[in-house]
Amino acid sequence: MDRHRIKDYALKVVVIPVDPTENEKYEEVQARAKCMILHGVKDHVKAHIAEKNTAKEMWDILTTLYRGSSVQRKMLLENQLRSYQMKKGEEIDPFLKLQEIWDQLTSVGSTPNPEFMVRTTLNAVFED
Repeated sequence: MDRHRIKDYALKVVVIPVDPTENEKYEEVQARAKCMILHGVKDHVKAHIAEKNTAKEMWDILTTLYRGSSVQRKMLLENQLRSYQMKKGEEIDPFLKLQEIWDQLTSVGSTPNPEFMVRTTLNAVFED
């Protein structure tokens, strides 16, 4: 969006121009911005935003959807981290799998205690 100079159409309310020439440009840029947003999301999300009139409305819906789900995602990842257990015969290094979950957690704003990570790794490797 930056490269096409249409980011403002998603982040700000852009006033519809009265001048027909400017209005045509507005409609074209609005359509491009909406198209870029639609192409950037997964199919299950498109239903939430496809019928919106402006790129700003679409962006606001996406912001709301992902802001709300980040708490849920964080809880899910923390639960995965706590309950991860290697299966018999599993070849993958448990630390790599746990590190992947850790990285996802930090991407949603959670920083688990490093001692918790060590305990979790040891619990994942050694069966009860």
